[in-house]
Amino acid sequence: MRQLRLSLAVGGLLGLGCLCLAFGALSLVRPGWLRAVYLSDPTRVPAATLVAIVDAGGEVPADITPHPTSETTPAPTDVPLPTVSGPCGGPAEMTIALLGMDTRGNDYDYRARTDAITLVHINFVTGRAAMFSIPRDLYVPLPNLLEAGIDQSRINTAYLYGEIYGVPGGGPAEFKQAIELNFGLRVDRYVLINFAAFKATVDAVGGLDIDVPKAIYDEDFPADEGDGTIVLDIPAGPAHMDGAQALRYARTRHQDDDYHRIQRQQLVMLALRDKLAQPSVIPQIPGLIAAVQSAGRTDLAPEEIAALACVGPRIDRAAITTLQIDGTMIIPWTTPTGGHVSIPDRDLIAPVVQEFLHSTD
Repeated sequence: MRQLRLSLAVGGLLGLGCLCLAFGALSLVRPGWLRAVYLSDPTRVPAATLVAIVDAGGEVPADITPHPTSETTPAPTDVPLPTVSGPCGGPAEMTIALLGMDTRGNDYDYRARTDAITLVHINFVTGRAAMFSIPRDLYVPLPNLLEAGIDQSRINTAYLYGEIYGVPGGGPAEFKQAIELNFGLRVDRYVLINFAAFKATVDAVGGLDIDVPKAIYDEDFPADEGDGTIVLDIPAGPAHMDGAQALRYARTRHQDDDYHRIQRQQLVMLALRDKLAQPSVIPQIPGLIAAVQSAGRTDLAPEEIAALACVGPRIDRAAITTLQIDGTMIIPWTTPTGGHVSIPDRDLIAPVVQEFLHSTD
């Protein structure tokens, strides 16, 4: 009996030692794994589950509790930009991220993907600008999220994960750092709007005039309300669009792909720029500002908004360079969870980034 007890005690100690070794090895290989296990109650969704939901294009649960990735890292602060003298004042240069979020109505939870991503670089000295659009499915490394069990994902999830996992500075900081990590581009400021804000902005300036290069016929376009679909039929040629129609034109992709949708989004943004440059729109400016302030997010300071409003009409349409990452610069891939994503071919993308940086000189 004594021998049996001794054997059990020794066996128990050996088992406990093996368990400790396993814990230690797992912690070395996968730091932060215990936190992922901790996130198991209904309001703390495990990272693997959340990634699978996002990969599949599903809606993020509304009751998720943000779980900080770091308790000690302070939130980044906006860096004042060097200003220059001139008719508009303002900074010498500025890069702004224009982000469109797939939410409707008064849903400003900000826990959604940024499905439209365009960087705009403005040179206040030369009076030139450049637009650089990034496809939402670009699969890239994301900073700050290793403790949550996420090392890479679609670029359109950076803002979402920054909000959910309490990255210092939230979604804006996570998005800006993801852009700098992957493209070497510093994003100075951002503007985020959802569907309602976009429609209100376009309606506030009296609609947009767009020369549609190719007819659109989408039999499965999502309905404005509910889960149904509608037929979207937009003939080629000049068209005047209100906010709802401009949004549909910017969102449709069933008849081609995301890369053609990016081109349509750039056409919409250029049409909005053209409208804002018209003197007749000046009386609508207060309504435009109210629409954006009530239905969006930005870290632009009031004086920076004033400088942009001044310089925008002074930049000729021919002085705006439009660039994008297109289908020739990516490698299609399917994630282990079944998501269809695009791996960036960095050798092909690098010259586009350089052109974006220097085309405004």
